[in-house]
Amino acid sequence: MKNYLKNQIIYQVYVRNFTKEGTFNAFNKYIDYIKDLGTDIIYFMPVNTIGEVNRKGDLGSPYSIKDYYEINPELGTLEDFKNTINLIHTKNMKVMLDIVFNHTSRDSVLLKTHPEWFYKNKEGKLTSKAGDWTDVYDLEYTNNPELIDYLCNVIKYYIELGIDGFRFDVASLVSKDFYLTLKNTVLKEYPNTIMLAEAIDAGFTLALRKEGFKVLDDPTLYEVGFDLLYQYNNFDYLRNYLNTGDIDSLNKFKVLKNYENPFNPEGALRIREIENHDQKRIVEYTSYFAKRRNLLAYSFFLDGPMFIYNGLETKADHHLSLFTKDLLDLSIDEEWFNLVKKIISLKKDPCNLNITASEIDTTNGEFIIAKNTYQNGKYIYGIFNFNEKPQLIRSKFLIDGIYKNLLDDKMVIIKDQEVLVKEPMYLRKYED
Repeated sequence: MKNYLKNQIIYQVYVRNFTKEGTFNAFNKYIDYIKDLGTDIIYFMPVNTIGEVNRKGDLGSPYSIKDYYEINPELGTLEDFKNTINLIHTKNMKVMLDIVFNHTSRDSVLLKTHPEWFYKNKEGKLTSKAGDWTDVYDLEYTNNPELIDYLCNVIKYYIELGIDGFRFDVASLVSKDFYLTLKNTVLKEYPNTIMLAEAIDAGFTLALRKEGFKVLDDPTLYEVGFDLLYQYNNFDYLRNYLNTGDIDSLNKFKVLKNYENPFNPEGALRIREIENHDQKRIVEYTSYFAKRRNLLAYSFFLDGPMFIYNGLETKADHHLSLFTKDLLDLSIDEEWFNLVKKIISLKKDPCNLNITASEIDTTNGEFIIAKNTYQNGKYIYGIFNFNEKPQLIRSKFLIDGIYKNLLDDKMVIIKDQEVLVKEPMYLRKYED
């Protein structure tokens, strides 16, 4: 595992919708802005050509890839992309690229040249294992070692182009044999390559396994070479609470979240976020400003790198379409922006490299209490009120004492294992 990632900031960019022009050249003007946020890694959603058959919307999904070796001309040329990579490197940031190896578009180059590399159902028809993915066909890794070699070469090509890491789309559905081959060949040659897996959620996993499909579990993804995983293993419950207000779902989420660390391999890391291109914005879940701030602060508190979906820092208020032009709003809400900047500065503190445990209190209630413990035995509480009104929170998890809230520098007293909470708190024991 790459321990240095623990306090890194990953900024996800959707080039099509980031600027009016939707090009690499237009994006380049914002590299300094992203750097000034505190970003360490810029992650680009897929940049390859998009299929036309069964295309969704007028522009199509960037996850319906026609040719892994071609850049989408709507974004610019290969030279434009290389120039953007070089500019990011000059700012001492790394570049991560979204890779889609579970499927291709229905008119992909590979389908024309190697139809035997694609999954067919019991009727012998090309299809996708996910019913609503009507613009793609799934790849079939079984008995296709040439496919594995081909895709390993795709990864090597982009590393040699300057890419420092990869985010693997629906990584749980890609073959273990592919990952092991990649690990023992390309990643052995380029060991500093950052590997991020979109590990799918439990409901999707269960549905696919009922149909007899193979789905890799999270520990296996770490084993085959991934440094970072999404935190979808328990997200369904938090999302259900946020969508419905069902506190029982929040209580279940806290129990599952508390078991995340001990059931992962030692040193395993997950990205910390609520927003991404597949999920709602935080501000879409509630109109109450204090609750939004608590959700924001919670989403990045636990150990692991902070993951920003473009626009989170400006309080962008809607989920960007994957299938058409949907311009990102980067007009800044100063109060929100300053809180994001403060959270980033706290995440980047070198002390976060030494977190030995992240725990979640399982006390029932419309709040979350989290605790990060460091190698020296010190700790920090994260206390987050998800109610619309201030709450007097009581828990045996809390230790009485005087604390400093690192988010606003105010002193907070925990007495009789109780604390009054309105705004989010990152509490460190006060020392004279």
